[in-house]
Amino acid sequence: MRNSEYFKKLLLGSVAAGVLAAPNAPVMAAEEEEVASLEEIYVTARKRQELIVEVPMNIAAVGETEILKRNLVTKEEIFRSVAGAASPRGELILRGLAGGNDSTPGTTSTFTDGIPYDFSNLYDIERVEVLRGPQGTLYGSNAIGGTVRVITKKPNLNEMEIGGSALFLSEKNRPGVGVRGSGYVNIPVVEDKLAFRVTGSAAKENGKILNTYTNNTGTNEDHFIRAQALWAPNEDTKVNLSFVNSREYSSTRSDADRSTPDYYYEAILTANPDAKYGYDVAFDFPSCPEGTERSECRGGQLNGHDPKFAVWQIMDPFVKTTSNLVVLNVEKYNLVDGVDLEYSGSWRRNTYDGRQSGWSQFDANDMFRTWIIDKDGNDRWTHELRLQSNGEGPLQWTVGGFYDKDIGLKTPDGQWQYHASDNKSRAIAAYLWGEYWGLGDPTQIGLDLYGDPTKNYNYTVHKWNTRELAFFGEAGYTFDLKDAGKLEVTGGLRYYDLKDDLHDEVSGIWIGDEPQETITKDGESGTRKKISVNWMPSNDFAVFAIYSEGYRPGGNNGPNAPADCRNDENIGSYTDRYSSDKIKNYEIGFKGFAFDRKVQFSSAVYQIDWTDVQAVVYMPSCGFSYTANAASARSRGLEFESTTTITDSLKLILNAAYTDSKMTSDVESLGAKDGDDMTMVPKYNFYAALDQEFELYGREASVRLDVAGYGEYKSHFNTKDSDVSPAYEVVNLSGSIQINENARLSLHVNNVLNTNIITYRRSRSRSDWSGNTLYETYGDQRNLAVRLDFTF
Repeated sequence: MRNSEYFKKLLLGSVAAGVLAAPNAPVMAAEEEEVASLEEIYVTARKRQELIVEVPMNIAAVGETEILKRNLVTKEEIFRSVAGAASPRGELILRGLAGGNDSTPGTTSTFTDGIPYDFSNLYDIERVEVLRGPQGTLYGSNAIGGTVRVITKKPNLNEMEIGGSALFLSEKNRPGVGVRGSGYVNIPVVEDKLAFRVTGSAAKENGKILNTYTNNTGTNEDHFIRAQALWAPNEDTKVNLSFVNSREYSSTRSDADRSTPDYYYEAILTANPDAKYGYDVAFDFPSCPEGTERSECRGGQLNGHDPKFAVWQIMDPFVKTTSNLVVLNVEKYNLVDGVDLEYSGSWRRNTYDGRQSGWSQFDANDMFRTWIIDKDGNDRWTHELRLQSNGEGPLQWTVGGFYDKDIGLKTPDGQWQYHASDNKSRAIAAYLWGEYWGLGDPTQIGLDLYGDPTKNYNYTVHKWNTRELAFFGEAGYTFDLKDAGKLEVTGGLRYYDLKDDLHDEVSGIWIGDEPQETITKDGESGTRKKISVNWMPSNDFAVFAIYSEGYRPGGNNGPNAPADCRNDENIGSYTDRYSSDKIKNYEIGFKGFAFDRKVQFSSAVYQIDWTDVQAVVYMPSCGFSYTANAASARSRGLEFESTTTITDSLKLILNAAYTDSKMTSDVESLGAKDGDDMTMVPKYNFYAALDQEFELYGREASVRLDVAGYGEYKSHFNTKDSDVSPAYEVVNLSGSIQINENARLSLHVNNVLNTNIITYRRSRSRSDWSGNTLYETYGDQRNLAVRLDFTF
């Protein structure tokens, strides 16, 4: 607590210094030696190109040069340097809006080239923008914490371009060397009229978490190819058609198991020809030596692997996803005098196949194999049409409509749970699930319900459709205040209408004697508002204030909670449908340049009131979850980011934030109390970097040293010590040299000090039962990356 209070005072001091520095900057700068000014940064946060200082919101923008210098391979790697951002397991959480015990709350949205598409690979990317705060007016649902915008490089109409990149990565305690190859080709077909650009990337690496039972770490593979065609029939029209295919396969684990069980289950089998499966079954409960982790207790073989990165499970998982996406972007400038038209539309087909292997532990106490095979997918169409002003006058406006339709995969194979088919496993399963737990013999259930003795549970999707229709508008007027600068006042409104239509069915051992159907057809509508004021006393400084609202769409909880969950301690908040939550954001901030444009800074102070919070509620007695409008919360915070040109070749980057996010209601099903700190949210985070450019043997070179730090945070309300991730700092070092006109070689050492980083820590159960799992997700250990980028 003392550390976070000290950090808050230090951050407040930094902000105050920035405010005081801005008015005095020209006088002070005149006394210093000439140093290059920082370049202007343009963004399209309000769906029009503007200088970042003109936009009344706190924005972090990362361009192509910084992406290359820092070897940022995915957009998720950017998040660690964003003030006020948290990303315990890869999903971005901004301004403390987590909301429950789930690590993927879905409180930020990602738009790629103008459509809602969560694309991560940063190769051949022009810019990434992180817009903090609710963006419900222009960006719609799921943007309550903020929105990430990814802008890809478009075809060049006049120049042939070919480029590539080779990356090799070695990490401590990760076997093998990871490799990634990327490339692009740009072909102008008709000068100034038509060009094609194709970009691709592929990578493979081994996992780090070793299953000491199967002696397997698994592998990660990802591939994508993006093909774009840009047609410009005249200077006022651009049509860009793109196709993206992405494929990922993973048989790795993200979490180690650090639990120290007191005992484990052991099945004692006695041959009996009269028994149904040929064996009588009894259980023994051998003890584990005190303090011994599960893998060691069960005799797992590390073979030199660090025991910290281990699990002991009798099966391994896999996940395979594919996505095919078609995007059409049309820009028509001066459709009529002073009005532009823009359209962004998309169609995609996603597929998902996977195996959940952990159920051998959770459902069978590691005495026999049982697993779940998942099959999912969807077709999705999105359309957005906008009209907006393009003149230089004081009135600027945008109006538009948005349509999003998602049709889920209709399949009888949504989930199948299987169990091993040998007679020993069948005997143990019949005794554990039947006589011991009173649920029944899974082999017989499989024969009776499915005609297959290896199946014991099924989830079927008959229909899972959602639709969102929205209309939005935003208008701003700029008043000329003469010597006092200019004042922009902007108001925005979004109307949305949501529909969802669900019909699914579950059956099997966890459900009861009869299948259980969920049929819901419902929806809701509403509006969200935004008002902002932006005062610019000069072109280099702005003070802004914002009131904005946001929402996550409601939805269905199908399938209904099965019979096995009906007596669970957390079942009380269950309903068939949950509604949209509500965000009200109050914010003031300032941004601009100081010291003759040698310093660029941006800061904001905010309070967010959050009601009808959507929270995922886990039911430990049966392993199922549901979503409920179960809470209210409040988040307050302070963000500050700056870039300083110390000399022509040396830059200093300082970013920091303090976040105080708390529950404002008791929620029994979450174990949350009024006043509890929000989960997954550190009190503070910071990022500092020094970037030096120089010449080495007559060649351009650079070196960058940076450090990022996070305060401690918890993963669960009703917190146990095993739910808390400790504070940490990580130091990174990178350097690059221009080998020749067409090639640049870079070396990146991340986590130089090999700091032990726990990004997520959670006990699966609130009890101290010996079958409980203690999940720990680790950040990268010290790793070395060598990268070669080249062009022709």
